[in-house]
Amino acid sequence: MSYPKSLFMPLLYIILLAIAGLIIFIVLKFKKKKEKDIVYNNSNKIKMLISLSDKLNLEKLSNNKRLITQREYSRKSFDRVNRKDLVFYNFDNNIDNIIDDIVKLISNMQKREKILKEINDTNIETDIDIINKLNFSKEKFFKIENEIISNILKNKEFYEIKVYLKVYYDSPGGRVNIRKEGTITCKELIDLYEEWTKGKRYAANAKIERSIMNDNIRYNVLKRDNYTCQICGASAKDGAKLHVDHIIPISRGGKTVMSNLQTLCERCNIGKSNKMDEDFVLDMICPNCGSKLVERNGKYGKFIGCSNYPKCHYKQNN
Repeated sequence: MSYPKSLFMPLLYIILLAIAGLIIFIVLKFKKKKEKDIVYNNSNKIKMLISLSDKLNLEKLSNNKRLITQREYSRKSFDRVNRKDLVFYNFDNNIDNIIDDIVKLISNMQKREKILKEINDTNIETDIDIINKLNFSKEKFFKIENEIISNILKNKEFYEIKVYLKVYYDSPGGRVNIRKEGTITCKELIDLYEEWTKGKRYAANAKIERSIMNDNIRYNVLKRDNYTCQICGASAKDGAKLHVDHIIPISRGGKTVMSNLQTLCERCNIGKSNKMDEDFVLDMICPNCGSKLVERNGKYGKFIGCSNYPKCHYKQNN
């Protein structure tokens, strides 16, 4: 395919202008980098900033960009979910060491304030004679210097965590696919962390872990435990009403996973409440009547028995 001669010359000029523009852009970029390097190596303020940063041992964040993803299993739970609960859930479980990074971030920001205060109090500046020898005007030198300092003080490795949120629900038939997405800034994250430390921990964990429990998980736990209470041995055949219980309660950080679930009859589950195994050393539940087990004195010494004695004669075997 050939182009008319009338189009060839304008096209050539456009190409030449584009090449010339690219060359000018590269030259200016190189010149700017060179100027930044000169200022970086000769600025007393930048030298002091780097020295103080090293002295105060700033800690690098393990991950300054985080994605929190939550799958919901019903439209109702999708509509109810909110960003604060999702973030608190990650705090409760320190997912991907998010708490560790926030603690580092807050510490780094506090150190940054100390650095800035010391630099301002010292009022250190590069001598004007040095600036003149470098062939810079005072205004240009200080402008570049401030840009470099601003970039150092905004270094994402030390001073920024950005969180991206994504919540989704896909219906079993695949007809409904809905999403909620958003971001949480560094300041919002710190504010949420401070609220979480002052508030009731594990509340979000409990809310989300309860929503994970479904009929499929319940069935698998009951089948694994042979439809038998793991404390008293009562079974569905005995007419016991069976529950699926969190061994480590979700109100204390427990997860809805098979290893943390067990089958209990209704009576044992009510008696257990939100206790864990270590709580049952002197505060266990009688498998016969559901009363508290206590330390008692007997003919042959102390033993653990039912507090409902003499109506119940249960005695724990050693």
